[in-house]
Amino acid sequence: MNERKFKQNVVGVITIYCLAIAFGIAFKIHDPSKDAPLYTTFKDLVPLIIAIPAAWLGYCFQRRQSYLKDVRELWSKIVVAVQDSIQYTHLSNAEQLLYGNVLKGLSVATEELRAVFTNIGEGEEQVGLFPFESLKSIHEHISVLGYNEISSDEASSTRHEIVESYKKLRRHFLTELERGIPSNVDSPFLQ
Repeated sequence: MNERKFKQNVVGVITIYCLAIAFGIAFKIHDPSKDAPLYTTFKDLVPLIIAIPAAWLGYCFQRRQSYLKDVRELWSKIVVAVQDSIQYTHLSNAEQLLYGNVLKGLSVATEELRAVFTNIGEGEEQVGLFPFESLKSIHEHISVLGYNEISSDEASSTRHEIVESYKKLRRHFLTELERGIPSNVDSPFLQ
């Protein structure tokens, strides 16, 4: 469950609890007598009014944690596939088997992305758009580069294109994760 959907569910549950409190107050104000039937019925239903949204909230938290775990694992696989691609561009004479393995790693990462994210605008009659095209463009760059004799100019140009595509992918993909600022940093650029 992505962050937007998760927040909608949490706000929905909070709204239900606020409405329950408002109804309880309204019922008591409407008939303040000790044995008011409407308020007594409401009090009897309070455990149910609390339990059902709480169960839904627990389910939402579990789905959110599962989603974050899947996205983090997917990110690790993408990083490996992209780094293999970058390292491939440092070779002057690449074998077909290594070329195939690099393309396979990128293809696997692309398909695993499809398992975690739906296409943008996907529907019954529409395939939609792949949400992270930069990964597919890295695959294309390696495909064009080929194997056997690779000129250093071609390799350098391809490496630059891969790094730029990876930067775009990283910027957009990492927004799916909840990341925080570290409390203790090790950087010569910060005091």
